[in-house]
Amino acid sequence: MPTFLVFGCANFYGRALIQHLCDRRDEAPDGAGWTIRGVDKVLPRLASFPEATLKLYDSFDFRMGNLRSAEFLEQAFAPEKSSSGTWDYVFDFAPECKFGQADQVYEQDVFQTAVRIAQLALRQKAKALVRLSTAHIFSSESVSSNNSANTDANRRHAEDDALEAPNALVRWHVRAEEELRAIAVAGLATVILRPALCYGPGDRQNVVPMLISAQLSRAAGEKMPVLWDKTLRVNTVHVADVAHAAVATALWWSGAHTPQTPVAVFNLSDPGDTTNAKLAAAVGRLFDVEPSFHNSAFNFIAKKLKTAELAEEVNESLLGPWMDLLARHGAENSPLSPYLDQEHPYCRLEHWPLGVDGSKITTTPGLDFAYSYASVSAEALRPIVEEFQLLGLWPNIPLP
Repeated sequence: MPTFLVFGCANFYGRALIQHLCDRRDEAPDGAGWTIRGVDKVLPRLASFPEATLKLYDSFDFRMGNLRSAEFLEQAFAPEKSSSGTWDYVFDFAPECKFGQADQVYEQDVFQTAVRIAQLALRQKAKALVRLSTAHIFSSESVSSNNSANTDANRRHAEDDALEAPNALVRWHVRAEEELRAIAVAGLATVILRPALCYGPGDRQNVVPMLISAQLSRAAGEKMPVLWDKTLRVNTVHVADVAHAAVATALWWSGAHTPQTPVAVFNLSDPGDTTNAKLAAAVGRLFDVEPSFHNSAFNFIAKKLKTAELAEEVNESLLGPWMDLLARHGAENSPLSPYLDQEHPYCRLEHWPLGVDGSKITTTPGLDFAYSYASVSAEALRPIVEEFQLLGLWPNIPLP
């Protein structure tokens, strides 16, 4: 019977992976024999999950502890007495994703933890390790706003394109990928997944700032202001597709890898090829507001600002009205914020578009995968807001 070990099971990505694994387990004829263990530094009940999701965490072995601790990671790998003594599939969904953290935080929570998990998976002779990386990782050049649709920097990047780190978070992801490749050579089948801008239930920092901006615009009866050129790519992927890809690639690569090629890398980006205009249109339809793109003169000024200065200007214009709206509608204790850290991909979009070719995973022989969410849409974004409203974290204003 298969055994699955998930690190980071209570974060945005790990929650979706747990949902996918539990769904497959419950549908499988031999599902009662599956072993799932989830590991995280946060209790699910403190992660603002709805009750239906929390019930999932009662259906498998959950362990909480300090993922920076080598001793705790050893304990997390300790096999179940009833199992074969090893974990078949190990998922490292634990890297820190929050923008704006100190370099030391990323070194510990993106790099060091990844290396320890990979070393333990190798020692336990796991059939496959799946590591969650990022697609905010490709080399880019300055984009001319006069012709941003056709610049090399605004193209969709393939897995083997040159890498370049725009910030500390990505720099440690690059280091982690390099180290995992070295470990894999010793006999560990390894998959590296690079998701584009990811959205779905539980997202708090990727598309939520734009959703908040749209909610504020609707409340004020105004158009929704949108920064940057319409044609700049900001490719997207739904978190459910990330979870599906993780399990599909683990099962496939455990049998398809060879000693000469122990590592498989896949970008995850839906075929809708989301641009700034497409994302704004989907958000606008959800709240029934019209996106209003800044003119070229404003964008030229914004481009000249330092990223930190731009982020500060945007945040100051939204934070106060958002807090007022929360207070008026009974959600004053919400942790949700329109705050955009200067490292958020959207703040860097003019200089660092997010074009990601996610087609390789759909065309690889033997790997049966298709994106369930072909493009970002108002219908796909709606559950994000509705769940937050259910939890009392979003203004209780009916969506159109």
